[in-house]
Amino acid sequence: MSRRLYLGKLPPDTRSEDVSKFFDGYGKIVDCRVMTGFGFVEFENARDAEDALHHFNGKNFMGQNIVVEFAKESRPRREPYEERYGAPVRARRPPGIRIVVSGISRDTSWQDLKDFGREAGNVSFADIDRDTPGQGILEYLNREDADRAVKELDGRDLRGQPVRVNLFEDVSIFLLTGDTFSMFWVAWPRQLPS
Repeated sequence: MSRRLYLGKLPPDTRSEDVSKFFDGYGKIVDCRVMTGFGFVEFENARDAEDALHHFNGKNFMGQNIVVEFAKESRPRREPYEERYGAPVRARRPPGIRIVVSGISRDTSWQDLKDFGREAGNVSFADIDRDTPGQGILEYLNREDADRAVKELDGRDLRGQPVRVNLFEDVSIFLLTGDTFSMFWVAWPRQLPS
């Protein structure tokens, strides 16, 4: 049984001290880490972690109902064989249909974005573009779910802010610079025909 809990849907201004105080009385906390929108708390005793999970999951914390679940185990260290010969080849996942979500607030996590996208279909990938503030990516395995997401989610609120949802178009562009030839991808959103 795990001693470490994942905390989701935390308010953006949450601090480690707030979390420690919230879980006070449920056992000794040996580690508490808070990031924007989520965090982890580790108890000294696995039984204390289990009790805290059952008591606090879905409870109001700083005005928001939080998610409390056992944290997934971290990846195991590479075996000596893998270090010497390389990791086994993984099968690539099939390419999906990407959409871009723009106008999202800074405190939106990729988990929030994925939950939002699931309202329209089966989301296979979600990420927040930290290089382009206010933008995120959702990927669906089939075109029907992606089209439904554009139609149903465009203009809806995500964490209290209306967002735009558009299909993602990929175009390859070739450049000749000096004596080298380069190719890169450019992507921009495309609105579905009404």
